[in-house]
Amino acid sequence: MTTNESTAVSTATKKWDTRFLSLAAHISAWSKDPSSQVGAVITDGNRIVSLGYNGFAAGVADTTERLVDRATKLNLTIHAEENAMIFAKRDLRGCTVYVTHPPCPRCASKLIQDEIGRVVFIAPSEDFLSRWAADLELSYQMYREADIAVSSYALDEISVDNAQITIAPGGFFKKILERLLQKF
Repeated sequence: MTTNESTAVSTATKKWDTRFLSLAAHISAWSKDPSSQVGAVITDGNRIVSLGYNGFAAGVADTTERLVDRATKLNLTIHAEENAMIFAKRDLRGCTVYVTHPPCPRCASKLIQDEIGRVVFIAPSEDFLSRWAADLELSYQMYREADIAVSSYALDEISVDNAQITIAPGGFFKKILERLLQKF
């Protein structure tokens, strides 16, 4: 895990971070985007405030033609973080947002404006960084200037064991979570 927080993340914090990142990963599967599925969870402490995934606005047709045309898709897509903020319908001051990918500068600026206290995401892959490193550095710069805490977890840290989830006999949830995390 990497962090710009002044103190090390506690075991309890890591447990909840892992749980909410797992939930964000689950939520990301709701996106119809064939190339980038992103999920976001906003919490106040350990309580869920809102969920979001990337997609078109309600009522806007998400046709295959639009989804495969990159320029059109980018213009029509509301990012996961934006959707979660829109659906929160409340003050987000001091809340934490958990995202499957590091927020882009556009979303970072909105999170900062909404006074989110902490941003947590799954560490980006080398492939992701090869395309978006400059944008992400701008997001990180804004977080530093606004004094927003940022944490990232390597994908292998997002597991049932780290989340300390109690598994019912038969392990159905564990099987589902492992299958879900394999897509990353």
